[in-house]
Amino acid sequence: MPPRQTRRVLLLGIVAALTALRGRLGHVVVAGSSMRPTLEPGDRLVTLRPPWGPRVGGLALAPDPRRAERMLIKRVHALGGDLVELRGDAPAHSTDSRTFGAVPVRTVEPCVAFRYHPIARAGPVSSARAGAARRGCR
Repeated sequence: MPPRQTRRVLLLGIVAALTALRGRLGHVVVAGSSMRPTLEPGDRLVTLRPPWGPRVGGLALAPDPRRAERMLIKRVHALGGDLVELRGDAPAHSTDSRTFGAVPVRTVEPCVAFRYHPIARAGPVSSARAGAARRGCR
C-alpha cells in the first residue's frame, strides 16, 4: 500500500476507534483517601466504561446518594438483585454502602482506570485488591 493510502487508513482507524469510545472515556481526580492504597488523593485517572456490568472486586463510578452531583469511585463489594454494595479500600476513611446502603445497579458504572498523574505512579490501576479474586473490571 502506498504511504499516502497507509496514512489515510490509519487516520480512519483512529477516528473509528475514538467514535466507538465516545461516551465511554472519562476523567477522574481522586479527592479523598477512601481508596488507599489503590488510589491516593490527587491521583488523576482516565477511566474507560466497559460494556459489561459491575463485577465484584472491580472499580465502579456512582453518584453519591447524598449529593448526586458528586461522583464516587469505589470497589464493588457485593451484587444483590438490583442493588450494588460499594466500599472503599480504606474502611476507616470511607463513606460507602456501610453508611448510605446499597445503591441501584442502574446508577453504577464499572470502570477500568489508568493513572496518568503523578508520573511516578502512572499505569493501570488494579481492579481487585491484593489477594482478592480478579473478577472485577480488567
